Amino acid sequence: MTDRGQNPGMSGVVPAGDEDVDLRLGQHAIQLLQAARDAGEPTLIAQAEAMAMAVGFVLAGRLTDGGTKTE
Repeated sequence: MTDRGQNPGMSGVVPAGDEDVDLRLGQHAIQLLQAARDAGEPTLIAQAEAMAMAVGFVLAGRLTDGGTKTE
């Protein structure tokens, strides 16, 4: 995983929190899917849907479930 504090080109910039990054990633996935659907190109729609599902899977995996997980 990339350490956000290691980018020398961003001096003075406060790194975003994980929640903010997750939120923006999800929003970009949704916007890309909406743009693909607006374009009406089936191949682009399929790729955007696959990417949105992958992003959703990753984001869901980061959620804490309050200890309901079975071991």
